[in-house]
Amino acid sequence: MSGNIGMEQLIPIVNKLQDAFTQLGVHMQLDLPQIAVVGGQSAGKSSVLENFVGNYPDVTGHEGYE
Repeated sequence: MSGNIGMEQLIPIVNKLQDAFTQLGVHMQLDLPQIAVVGGQSAGKSSVLENFVGNYPDVTGHEGYE
């Protein structure tokens, strides 16, 4: 899956804007969309999210954990 190219290009730009405002001492808060996905183990939560945004990194900290 190719992912959402527009979002992939937008995120670094937003990060640079936030860094620039922080360096200037200006507090800037962006109200970005948020989503919560709830379900049991192996219910397809990750698959649903990947259909929206493409592949994304594992942020749970369990990748490669034994």
